[in-house]
Amino acid sequence: MIDRNQFNAEDFLVDSTFQQYCAGNDKLCSEYWEKYIAAHPEQADVIAEAKKLHFILSGNKRPLNNQLNALKESYNSEHSLKLSRNYTWLKVAAAILIVLSIGFLYRAYEVGNTEVVSIAKTFHTKSGERKKITLPDGSTVLLNAQSSLSIGKDFNQTSREVSLKGEGYFDVVHNKSKPFKVHTAEFNINVLGTAFNVKAYPDEISSEATLIRGLITMEAVNGNGGTITLKPSQKVTFYKTEAVKETQKAVKPVATRPEIIINHYTLIKDSTIVETAWTQNRIEIYDQDFDEIRAVLEKWFNVEIKFTNPEIEKYRFTATFSHESIEQVMSALQKVENFKYEIKGNQVIISK
Repeated sequence: MIDRNQFNAEDFLVDSTFQQYCAGNDKLCSEYWEKYIAAHPEQADVIAEAKKLHFILSGNKRPLNNQLNALKESYNSEHSLKLSRNYTWLKVAAAILIVLSIGFLYRAYEVGNTEVVSIAKTFHTKSGERKKITLPDGSTVLLNAQSSLSIGKDFNQTSREVSLKGEGYFDVVHNKSKPFKVHTAEFNINVLGTAFNVKAYPDEISSEATLIRGLITMEAVNGNGGTITLKPSQKVTFYKTEAVKETQKAVKPVATRPEIIINHYTLIKDSTIVETAWTQNRIEIYDQDFDEIRAVLEKWFNVEIKFTNPEIEKYRFTATFSHESIEQVMSALQKVENFKYEIKGNQVIISK
């Protein structure tokens, strides 16, 4: 049985039976919630707030039961939700916008749309450096190597907005009257008090967000208003489709992958989450090819890795590193695949 005593307005809104009660299109749901409200007068205010928000968010839109049921079935499937490059994900997100964009729309209801924040302060990390930042509202951000976090000059007044370049682990304090938003080059994240990881390096072929707990909604920067909602343990990956240059390094275009993939984070045998292992000063490589892990090693050890043969880039590895040097990492990887390496200053040259 679900304990709704601690529910807030957002919690009621994501309950499908409550949606049907508000829409008035299901007799059983209406009877159930009328009895529930009568039996729980102490929750009258929060339920009234949830109903008001449902009315604001739904407007005159048609019932969405069929789309919601299809979405639930897809979430329960063992297969990842893979969305094609023709922006099918936008159509799905638009169809279920009432339910899945609560964080973003609740923010608009409370304080209106806000332009990209003016920068008041920016935190930076160098290669091999990680830095913990405590924001004025009590939220914390752990920045990974070669990252920057910019905070708006009006942060924690009417809203809380930051811009991220690189990777950061966010633990956000819940405050529905002051929404928290993270801007990146590929997407924006709207937060309802939660913990999540964002990886958005300009020199990598993909950007991703991983939800650990709570609820976040995401909108692609060029997504024409489409919204994606992540549940705990889910990860969304945005693949870049055009070459982007950063410090003279080009991002390879990706033509064979869909533009967006939603799946689950990778949990290994000791209950470590691969996507956030860096917050524990660990590099977790899980069935990744050499070209994929190159960027991680470059930022971690402040080196530049060059392959002399494209076949080497496809070598796949699974490994864990914490306090090893780059020489020790290369030596360990050599035990899995046959290759040679040479270190010249901060350059690592890998050959067959």
